[in-house]
Amino acid sequence: MNLLASYVHNLDPVLLEVPGTAIAVRWYGLAYLMGFFLGFLLLRYLSSKKLYCVEKDKLGDFITLVCLFGVVCGGRLGEFFFYWLPQHGFSGFCEDPTWVFRVWEGGMASHGGIIGVALVALLYARKQKYNAAALLDGLAIAAPIGLFFGRVANFINGELYGRICAEDSCVAVKFPQAVEALSGEQKDVLFGNLYMQTGAFPRTYEELVTLCRENEVCRELVANAVPARYPSQLFEAFGEGLLILLVLVLVRLRWKNAPAGVFAGMFGVLYAIARVVCECFKEPDDAVWMGITKGQWLSFGIFALGIALLFYAFKQKKCQNLQKN
Repeated sequence: MNLLASYVHNLDPVLLEVPGTAIAVRWYGLAYLMGFFLGFLLLRYLSSKKLYCVEKDKLGDFITLVCLFGVVCGGRLGEFFFYWLPQHGFSGFCEDPTWVFRVWEGGMASHGGIIGVALVALLYARKQKYNAAALLDGLAIAAPIGLFFGRVANFINGELYGRICAEDSCVAVKFPQAVEALSGEQKDVLFGNLYMQTGAFPRTYEELVTLCRENEVCRELVANAVPARYPSQLFEAFGEGLLILLVLVLVRLRWKNAPAGVFAGMFGVLYAIARVVCECFKEPDDAVWMGITKGQWLSFGIFALGIALLFYAFKQKKCQNLQKN
């Protein structure tokens, strides 16, 4: 049974907009707000059950710092250093030095966000005298919520789409944004047919995507021109988001005396595995080295950190048991 049956992507990234102004509410921004809010509620619940080290009255300030400086700044800087700068070079930065500050245009790296959150947590733990590993545990449990909403927003935006798949695949999707990957001859044919049948001649790919949402003939022409692709964003939303969230929450509720650092370690290992697997279905958005994408290479580092945290957690647990005996 076909689930999507070569569905032509026509979702609007803008949820609401104020007519006559540039003010708009986008799904991408709403995804971040939902991730922050639901993550806060989850940590508040765990704190009330004595399953998180940060007290409820301090949780709001802590999460605000994590969201602003860890997720947003870390994610944006990660996108800049891991992807944007290697593609555009220092000369590109000199031509457009304000790009890194224009977060409303999109572009956030999850690996950068993870590193940013970890750094903020370490600094906060040092200042407020918390166990850094225990502090990271709660953030690791809540993080998959944000990852889930972020990947769903990626799908709504039609960005970070998957690799080419069979036309009759049960999950095949046609992304108008993939027109940019066509050859010059294929683009000429598409735009020529589009002009002859609709009288429209989009000047940019953004205009083409907008026209696809509004014009059925345009959608049909694009569907015939671009190959079917995996909705890898939804694969990541499930693997990096819902699945890891379910595992971590269930283990946290059942393992009430778990050693500090074990959940941060589990998150690192599970996220890395999920990301490496999902990258096999995702169109590489940067250079591929030895058949491995940049996202997979970065995930190997997250995996190593996760293993290190697990070793630390169980070593601390063993030391505590020896002291008791």
